[in-house]
Amino acid sequence: MISKKSPIFGRDMRYFARATRKRPRPLGRHSHWMATVVIAIAVAVWLGGSPGASVQRSTSSLKAQVASVLEHDPPSSPRTVTKALQVRSTKNSGASELLSSPDLLKGMTTPLLTSAPKQTPSRTAELASPTNAIALENTALPTIAKTPAANSPPTPVQTAAPKAAPQWELIEIVNGDSLVRIFTRLDLDPIQAITISKLHGAKPLSNLRPGPYLKIRRDGDDLLSLQYQPDSAHYLRVESTDDQYQVEMVKRQFQIKQREAVIEITDSLYQSAHRAQLPDSVTFHLAGIFQWQVDFSTDIRKGDLLTLVYEERFLDKKKVGNGPILAASLETGGNTYHAIRHTLSDGSGQYYTSDGKSLRGAFLRAPIANPRVTSNFSYKRLHPVLKIHRPHLGVDYGAARGTPVIATADGKIVRASRKGGYGKTIIIRHGQHYHTLYGHLSRYAKGIRKGKSIKQGQVIGYVGTTGLSTGPHLHYEFHVDGKPRNPRKFKIPRTASVSSKEKPAFIEHANDWVARLQSIRQT
Repeated sequence: MISKKSPIFGRDMRYFARATRKRPRPLGRHSHWMATVVIAIAVAVWLGGSPGASVQRSTSSLKAQVASVLEHDPPSSPRTVTKALQVRSTKNSGASELLSSPDLLKGMTTPLLTSAPKQTPSRTAELASPTNAIALENTALPTIAKTPAANSPPTPVQTAAPKAAPQWELIEIVNGDSLVRIFTRLDLDPIQAITISKLHGAKPLSNLRPGPYLKIRRDGDDLLSLQYQPDSAHYLRVESTDDQYQVEMVKRQFQIKQREAVIEITDSLYQSAHRAQLPDSVTFHLAGIFQWQVDFSTDIRKGDLLTLVYEERFLDKKKVGNGPILAASLETGGNTYHAIRHTLSDGSGQYYTSDGKSLRGAFLRAPIANPRVTSNFSYKRLHPVLKIHRPHLGVDYGAARGTPVIATADGKIVRASRKGGYGKTIIIRHGQHYHTLYGHLSRYAKGIRKGKSIKQGQVIGYVGTTGLSTGPHLHYEFHVDGKPRNPRKFKIPRTASVSSKEKPAFIEHANDWVARLQSIRQT
């Protein structure tokens, strides 16, 4: 029986109940960690005693993966993996040592590595064992890719074909074309065209003539070279070198052929030459050579004979023009005149007789080509406008309006303006004794003015009908020491003959030409 005086009686027992309730024991006591370490050591000892438990499974799994990849992978791969397999082993001290096997993956391809499954942490732990590392190093792995045998023929190396050089493009120039417009049409940078046009020597590119005279070579939108032919004898070449353009004017080399011709005069020189299919330029040249011996408008007769040898010029097997007359002979009025071309020291050509005398006078016979006399020199002539008799101290040559008028000799212009009934007039002084006058001009040639020096054969004006004139014609006067003379009858002084030093060689050369002309005439 319990005594009423016991200390627990009469007290609040809830406190006692709370004090005696069990509390949860904390985890991670030292005994637990010790047990974990013992178990880990036991597992490690077991794995060390049975290396095949980890490595063999890995090897068989690797074999299956390789076989699977080789079945689906193409025979060859773009690139070969050359990285060595690296294995880390943990020693007792906890340090790491790198073990490498350079030839382990020799021949393995990139697709094989990318298709292999990732290693799990447990398998990584197995490979990290020192014992397993040694076993892996001594284990023969299956061959991944075959290495070519030493005696097998080498695989031919695929070499890239050489890049073909850009081809020339022929450009047709149309009316109004400019280099900038052409470059824009060809998808080339027009800035290149502006740069080239401003270069020294590239002036012909600023005024292109229509036709197939331009060709280019390019690489994409970059210009490599350009060629433009301003005339038949030259072409302009532009080359791109070191981010710069080089400009050069090149003189073309003609292929020269000699052509022979025989012309029998039946009416006029020009009509007879046309029937003989002689080019007009050669006909005019021939008339100029013999203009001091005969007047082709009045002196030649039916049956007269002309024989000549001249040059034809070809480029790329296509005729582009005619060269000079090399030799010619004229049979008229019982006389035979020979003209042999001789090249002077300055490169110009002059014509001489077979004995070395010059055929060229100091003055040309007429100031226009193919002259046609409409009114002769006279001291008493009925003026067609004034209707009175008065001197006509010159020769009138009928010609179409705008026909070029040339100076008959070297000299200096002393007048280029209107002069009474002469209309627009030019007067030229030749030395101390001679003057020539050209009247009724329609206009003056460019640059013609008082005081300007001119050369024989230079165009000075154009036929017109200014002043007292009934139609387009040229009035030509010839004055000696201030007195008018008939230019068609006055004995005009000639130029110098072949020099005494060159004369023996010239005579031998001329004799060969005379013999050839005779042979041509007889065939």
